[in-house]
Formats: sequence, C-alpha cells, structure tokens
Amino acid sequence: MADDLLHLVATITVKDGKLEQVLEALKTLASTVHQTEPDVLRYFAFQTKNSEGQDQLVMIEKYSNAEAHKAHSATSHFKSFVGQVQDLLAGPLDIKVGPLVAGYESKSKASL
Repeated sequence: MADDLLHLVATITVKDGKLEQVLEALKTLASTVHQTEPDVLRYFAFQTKNSEGQDQLVMIEKYSNAEAHKAHSATSHFKSFVGQVQDLLAGPLDIKVGPLVAGYESKSKASL
C-alpha cells in the first residue's frame, strides 16, 4: 500500500581525503542491498559539498514499509558498512524520514 511507503534521506559528511574509501564501501553496500533486499525500492546516492566545502554523499532511499527499513538497518551488510566508514566520516549521519507529501517520483510515458 502506498501509505506504508517510507522515504529516507541520509546526508553523509566525509572527512577530507576519505571520499574514495567511503564511495567504494557504499557501492558495495548498494549492490548487496539491490541483490538481497526486495523491500528496498530505491537506494542511491549523489555527491555534493556542504557550505564548508566538505564532501557529502546524500542517500535517497525508499522502503515498502517501516519494517523493511528496520530489517535493512539490522542486516550484516549494513552493519559492516557502518563499521567500515565510521572513522572516515566528519560527523554523525543526518537522517530524515517521512512520507511523500507532494510532487511525483517519476513520469510514465503511458500517462503522456
């Protein structure tokens, strides 16, 4: 049901010189999530910088429900990722969770 969908944005601020290491760990994690977690509907990152010029990765995630997010957070591959990158980050993750309240996620050619 669409009302059960959980949307999440996580901002990861990376220490200077550590971006490539974090990206490699994140690519491995994303591949594993894609292969093993069918209730994770969207899972990608884009790269940016904060106002201080620090590298940031912004994760965009979508889960079929809150239980799917809870299950994802408990997986060994997610816990391994956290262990690999925790000393490479400039601070704690900034995580925002909530429902979609306006706009759209994609355009379907069928509706045009």
